[in-house]
Amino acid sequence: MKRALVTVNAIAVGATLAYLGWLLADALRARQPWAITCYDCKACTARCVLGLDPQGFVSAALAGSGDVYVYATNVRLPVRRALEIDPEMLVTVADRHLTAREAAAALGPDAELVTFKMRARDAARVCFRCGACEKGCGLRLPLLRLIAQLRGDAGNEWAAHAP
Repeated sequence: MKRALVTVNAIAVGATLAYLGWLLADALRARQPWAITCYDCKACTARCVLGLDPQGFVSAALAGSGDVYVYATNVRLPVRRALEIDPEMLVTVADRHLTAREAAAALGPDAELVTFKMRARDAARVCFRCGACEKGCGLRLPLLRLIAQLRGDAGNEWAAHAP
């Protein structure tokens, strides 16, 4: 019996190490090696006045895609503008989460709504770049640089410091 438990333990440790190695390789592939250190503590999210989830930006960087949906719980938009940005974004309407397309059908194009989830690249464009998320991060991750990359203006050296 003892031999079987040692074998199971060795396999579990090996699988865990393989998974952690895969995570590190994925972070290096995405050219965001610092992103592996984010442990989703939500200290950055609590400081964002727009309710954006900077950890979602980190996930988008690791995935290598701005199409990852992130929480954006306090962005107010007219329905028409939400449809232009992304008809599939989730919005909050009367304590229910609907897509922008469903909200347009229910409320009309001139109503105002509050977002719930939107694509990372769209959330990065909405971001004020005030730096509150970076100041709140206990690890001091370069979140503003990441937001600038998702916005598409990473080539502009001043983009990370613009309000």
